[in-house]
Amino acid sequence: MSITARAVRLACLSVIAAIACLIIASPINAQGGVPIPAPAGTTWSIIAGYNTRTHSDADQGDPHAIDIVRTDASTNWTPVLSPVDGEVTWRGSECVTIRDANGYAHLLCHISPHHRVQRGLQVRVGDDLGQVYPKGLAQNSNVAHIHYAIHHTRGGGYLGRSIPFTGSYAIEGRELHWSEGYNLHVGLTFTSTNTRGWTAPTVTTPADDPPAATDPPPTEDERVSTPNDTAPTAWTIPADAPVGGWRTIGVERNTSVAGLYAQLQAPLVELVIHDARLGAYHRFDPDDPASAGVAVRSLKRGQAVWALVQSDQRWLPAPLEAPRQVTIRLSRGPNLVAWQGPERSVADALGNVAHLSHAYQYDPYSGAWRFWSPDAPAVLNTLAALNSGDALYINVRAASTWTQLP
Repeated sequence: MSITARAVRLACLSVIAAIACLIIASPINAQGGVPIPAPAGTTWSIIAGYNTRTHSDADQGDPHAIDIVRTDASTNWTPVLSPVDGEVTWRGSECVTIRDANGYAHLLCHISPHHRVQRGLQVRVGDDLGQVYPKGLAQNSNVAHIHYAIHHTRGGGYLGRSIPFTGSYAIEGRELHWSEGYNLHVGLTFTSTNTRGWTAPTVTTPADDPPAATDPPPTEDERVSTPNDTAPTAWTIPADAPVGGWRTIGVERNTSVAGLYAQLQAPLVELVIHDARLGAYHRFDPDDPASAGVAVRSLKRGQAVWALVQSDQRWLPAPLEAPRQVTIRLSRGPNLVAWQGPERSVADALGNVAHLSHAYQYDPYSGAWRFWSPDAPAVLNTLAALNSGDALYINVRAASTWTQLP
């Protein structure tokens, strides 16, 4: 996001931009690639890519900057690790620059640097630099995240134009190529490999291909014994899955809207988020700059969203890997949530929902709504059971919390 004027002072952009084109085109003598600046095994999503309102030449000459948020847990106070060997050349209250052996400055912002991280300190990949500030602090636009960019520099806090994460600076072995398109690479996800003695991973897919499907490692409260196993569960789309149209999808892990869109790896047109507290809906389309602000909204495990599937494609969300206990905050009125327990009658599943009025669910096969209320006559209760991962609206008469018991 936006970087304070005192954090960086620009060199002459017109001269540097011309030099940058020559340098980027020539070989760079460095270890190949850089890791995500966070502990190995954590997963991250780009919520603001190249060429946004705050990633531009008008904003400190950083059109190639990326903003990343953690998708496997809260970003707040996540340790920030050096992504490169080099020297700390500037330290502010919310930013650090590290100059590498090639003379480029790696800028990390919206973080709380440790006191020992001062100018002149020599650091290695994996060294602990500080922590990510929570939302609302360090001018992070009310979203906890890391702003990462690689700049030309002439030392100190003087930064020139940024360069893309390509070639010897491919991030986690993946090249983020440059064009003048808006918000390039938003939604891409990465699993950090950052640790002491780090070496760049081998790129196993062409640079312009979409990233391989990955599933963020579960958090500790999800009681998984192998958090480093990120392979997604195999899932075959049913042959009779509806073609195109709307689906409701349960959110299985804490993430951002853009992070969920990327994780689904599905033929989607857009996602629509229901804000129960405000009684409003918010649309996210990765091709529409007007919805960029929705991309950074956080989604909690147990929420649900609407997804519009491409008109000629069959797709349904994969079932949950395993039933889980989850506690969801419910606002007065309708709440779009997901059932994360095992298959169960709707009466049993919703038996401990306080102040429950009624529930209803959309069926993408028939395009019809199913209804259930504990007070309604049986003839009206067309919703009989819930399967793990099913999304539905729950209407409550007063705000409360609902703990789903598997």
